[in-house]
Amino acid sequence: MSIYEDTFFMIYCCVLAGVFGAVLGSFLNCAAWRIAHGESFVKGRSHCTSCGHVLGFLDLIPVFSWIFLGGKCRYCKTKISPRYMLTELFFAL
Repeated sequence: MSIYEDTFFMIYCCVLAGVFGAVLGSFLNCAAWRIAHGESFVKGRSHCTSCGHVLGFLDLIPVFSWIFLGGKCRYCKTKISPRYMLTELFFAL
């Protein structure tokens, strides 16, 4: 295996681990909030904590959704705590 193939493989593994970490951080954020508020984290769709609107696919992309939406809900424009994005980033790292 040449150094270029080895480097590509290492970068691929790091990116894959980062994506998996961000998704895991997002799930743990959701589970923690739902348990604290008496909701089931196993069933039910993700929703805005303020207006209750069910979130779509583009609203659920870890880190990027928070950045692209400016830290606000797409539907009711309520501010979303940066804690969610920071937890996802922490787990990605």
